[in-house]
Amino acid sequence: MKLFSLSLQQCLVRWSIVLIVVIASTALASQPAQASAPVENHCITFGGIDLNEFYGVPEQLVAPGCSQMGSGEPYRVWAGWWMNSSFAAVPPEFVPAGDTPLEDFVAKFVAVKYVVDPGTAKEKMYIVPNRGDLWTGILFGLPHVNTLTLGVLKPLPVGQHRIDLYWIFSAMHCDGFSEVVAESCLPAGETRFGAPGRPAFEVTADQR
Repeated sequence: MKLFSLSLQQCLVRWSIVLIVVIASTALASQPAQASAPVENHCITFGGIDLNEFYGVPEQLVAPGCSQMGSGEPYRVWAGWWMNSSFAAVPPEFVPAGDTPLEDFVAKFVAVKYVVDPGTAKEKMYIVPNRGDLWTGILFGLPHVNTLTLGVLKPLPVGQHRIDLYWIFSAMHCDGFSEVVAESCLPAGETRFGAPGRPAFEVTADQR
């Protein structure tokens, strides 16, 4: 179950590990997550789930059903992936790095890349390495990972904003649901998560 479909036809498959080392995460909000946002932020979506409580993060969220935020606060971007509890089916060329799809994902996931306001004069690129703080758990009865815990982004000015989001892997990851690469696998290198310019959201003058 993938609420944000990955368009593999639009993947920018290239090696980015060296770039991650060069571009430090100084573009991220400088304060620790626990001290950077008020506790009253609550993104309610997916039929009533409070994503802030579910993932244990206090910052404002850009997520499905949560496309507005107040100005002056750092924020996180929801990006989730579901997988099978076992490798029930995989392509013949796939080489797992763990006994389960979840273990494979965690072993191969290198970083998340955010391009905020792409193609504009305000464009900023943030690359956040996986330092072991990738969120893992169960959501809707399936193993689930989410990269929102990897980093907090700096506040944005009032107005409309867009984000191009990419995941970077050291080797091919497969979710264990099918043998079809285009349906169940993410390639080595850089893969766009979602459509270009998505998610799109608005920063308002009022605190949300």
